[in-house]
Amino acid sequence: MQIVERGKKMDIEIKEEASLVKIIINGDIEMMTIKSFKQKLFEIGQQIDKDIEIDLANVDYIDSSGVGVLISLLKLQKKKGKELIINKVSSKVLNVLKLSSLSDVFNI
Repeated sequence: MQIVERGKKMDIEIKEEASLVKIIINGDIEMMTIKSFKQKLFEIGQQIDKDIEIDLANVDYIDSSGVGVLISLLKLQKKKGKELIINKVSSKVLNVLKLSSLSDVFNI
């Protein structure tokens, strides 16, 4: 799935496996792309009763709205007794999560 909003582009690749759903993000997670990003992640979280693994290796930038979506998805997964795993985090995104004291909250 490709998201293009106000000149900003993000690709979301979804791979459903037996025990989890892998979501690979390519592009920045920020205000210009957040609406479609949030909608897609919540659609997956609400419709699929599996652990979710998000690959952020190709994300160079995430703003507070993107972090907020990840926190909301984590809460949704915990309500279902499922995990949200943040995998292959780029150094820039990891720094944002560390600065906001969230690197320990997510299963990275």
